[in-house]
Amino acid sequence: MKEAVTTSDALLQRLSDQRRQRLRKNVQLLFLGLRPEETDPIISLLRGARLAPRGRQLNTEAEFLEALSERSWDLIICTSEREDFAIKHAIHHLKRFDKDIPVIQLVSHADSQLSLQGLKANMQAVVPLEEKELLLITIRRELEHLENRRRMRQAEAQLNEAEKRGKMLVERSTLAIAYFDAERLLLANNAFALLFGYDNPEKLEGKPIEQFVVPQDSNELHEQVRYFAEENLKELIFQLTGRRADDSNFNAHIELQETRMNNKACVQVTVRAENLQKSKKSFSEHDPITGLYNTDFFQRRLDETIQAALPGGHDCHLFYININNYKNIRADYGSDCCDHIARDLADLLKAQINPVHTKGRLSDASFSIIFQDPNPDKAAVAAEKLCAAITQHRSHINNAEVAITCAIGVTTITDTSPNTTELIERAQSAAKSISSNNENGVMFYIPDTNPSEQDASKAINALKNAIEKQQFKLLYQPIVPLSYNSQLSHYEALLRLLDNNNNEISPSLFLETVEIAELSTTMDRWVIQECIRHLREELDSGNKHRLFISVTKRTWGDPDILLWLSEQLREFRIPADLLVFQISESDCSSHLASAQAFVEGLKKLHCLICIKHFGCSSSANQVLRQINAEYVKIDGSFVQELASAPALDDTFEEMIEALKSQGKITIAPLIEDPKVMSRLWKSGVGLIQGYYLQPPREKMDYDFFEG
Repeated sequence: MKEAVTTSDALLQRLSDQRRQRLRKNVQLLFLGLRPEETDPIISLLRGARLAPRGRQLNTEAEFLEALSERSWDLIICTSEREDFAIKHAIHHLKRFDKDIPVIQLVSHADSQLSLQGLKANMQAVVPLEEKELLLITIRRELEHLENRRRMRQAEAQLNEAEKRGKMLVERSTLAIAYFDAERLLLANNAFALLFGYDNPEKLEGKPIEQFVVPQDSNELHEQVRYFAEENLKELIFQLTGRRADDSNFNAHIELQETRMNNKACVQVTVRAENLQKSKKSFSEHDPITGLYNTDFFQRRLDETIQAALPGGHDCHLFYININNYKNIRADYGSDCCDHIARDLADLLKAQINPVHTKGRLSDASFSIIFQDPNPDKAAVAAEKLCAAITQHRSHINNAEVAITCAIGVTTITDTSPNTTELIERAQSAAKSISSNNENGVMFYIPDTNPSEQDASKAINALKNAIEKQQFKLLYQPIVPLSYNSQLSHYEALLRLLDNNNNEISPSLFLETVEIAELSTTMDRWVIQECIRHLREELDSGNKHRLFISVTKRTWGDPDILLWLSEQLREFRIPADLLVFQISESDCSSHLASAQAFVEGLKKLHCLICIKHFGCSSSANQVLRQINAEYVKIDGSFVQELASAPALDDTFEEMIEALKSQGKITIAPLIEDPKVMSRLWKSGVGLIQGYYLQPPREKMDYDFFEG
């Protein structure tokens, strides 16, 4: 079996495994008793971890109660006891209002006694303030647990609603249906009552199940019910002799199915008064070409297998078999040959794999097997043997021998497995890791894990090598006028790192968490220089653009950066006001003096400033007063909320109005949905940016700017 090889590119890929995720997860934070210099680094930490934090700073009980009534919050981060508002009072209010908000307490130093006291006070965790990595792991864990609890509550509500609909459908059904708990009847519909000679189904409630069959079949009925329960079956069909209220008999075709009523598991019994034979196999269940189960039926069987694995003790495996060279065979020999090969492959599956294992055809070029064995070694051996048999087989078509190359992806089915679609995707992704190179082989699906420190160290070295080799590329995304009129077109420059296969990786996704000043400074300089060079080329072509460039906080402290920038502007003869330097609000708040000095230097060069991620912390207005910025890019979490909100958020509208009154040009990023456009227009947002308008490209060529 093939094993994944850990390369430098793979490590970088893992560290930026969310590079295609354009929208971050919004996280609503409450800070109790923390100072801005303590909260802003936390905001920056979370933003570097691909979250979209929005924090509010509270200091009094009244502020806390008001905040609780305003919205749903995801996390509370507090400090140790305060005289004006103790955290125990906050926890008391959370219990009183039945609020599910995890609480993390920050302490000055690691101390087991402080941790014990915090946990006894119903904190979810106690973390030393300086342990940033531990804090990030703890926050991620608590957010994941909170999300699971919310999903559980939603699932319970949906289950209750489904039970109500199911009960209503049973009552209206013309089939004779009853629910039994253990051995007594819980619910019967009119059809069931009429079938057994009763005028009112309510008269049947509480009656034992054996009352509905003749005495000589009573033991058989109990045996079938016991077998159904012990084997964890989804359905069971058998025939007995039914007994009516007047002691007359009839041939009863009985079907048992698992169901729920009033949040409890029970058995649904469907009875037909006729001797039905099991229907013959038909195309409704089977693929007409191969005779294997078709996609719909196989997925139903897979769903039943997943459900059976939920209680534990019923683990098994899913094989996904992909014909790698299917397209080539179809192009060379035609569709009839492909059908011939599909039949050959089906015969191989039947010959190599025991009939107890469910086999199906998912698409023209893919097959699947539910391998009913929990042992991964046995599954690997079976998959390897099957792969060898397929690749050694030759189909004889029109005097030609046609060989098949195949990749088999294997994933386990356990009590933690996802739904049917995602499970198939897991096995498919494992197969694709082989089939992408047109190779034969077997690959087990391995869930993504966080990179270890050793992996991170290797990735950093790989990043250094990439920098030395200048494996960079710039992309440009337009910033489009909405209510702001400008003679210039606006673009943001976005850096991409190229691996050895020229695949794009966004280093900004993990550089914030890597404390290597020389890397970020080097990359910032490269970006600035390339932007200036590209602007010169555009100016020479008659195109005048204003370019937004993000710089990291480490570059602010570079003593030579302003002099170097001045030299670049002179060398390329670029008007300085065509460059807009973007700095993060939370970084500014945490390093205000450094940010002010950097901005003042840029102003002397006549460059422009944009504060990005605006509104994500309680220090937003303070930063705005201290940093003289022409542009303000609001935090993307506001736009994401507008996309799902039924009406315009008053807070958002008030924030935009306040910025406009101060003469700031506002930018709304992350425009992914057209329905937010009218809301942004009504609020008076000046410029908009996002994939809905145009994804980043290698050229500054947005059509609406032309002419």
